[in-house]
Amino acid sequence: METQSDFMQRVIDKAGEDAEFRTRLRDNPRLAIKETFDIQFPDSFNVVVHENDARTAHILLRASTELTDVQLQRAAGGGGVCLINDTLAVG
Repeated sequence: METQSDFMQRVIDKAGEDAEFRTRLRDNPRLAIKETFDIQFPDSFNVVVHENDARTAHILLRASTELTDVQLQRAAGGGGVCLINDTLAVG
């Protein structure tokens, strides 16, 4: 099974070798990916493409899913912990 990272690398590789795909990916990433890879994202899933240039660099931060000490204590004490839209919810 292909991971999300593997898929993103395929998209990046394709954009590096196919200028027309790169343009379509910048203009409408959801449509470009659907047409090229036959992948349909749910409406609730955002797809954003950034392109570095001579004056701009984008840094991709992975979603933080580590528990704080308080969250870990609550989870160990029987409280619930779940991930909702990349945000930890503790109950």
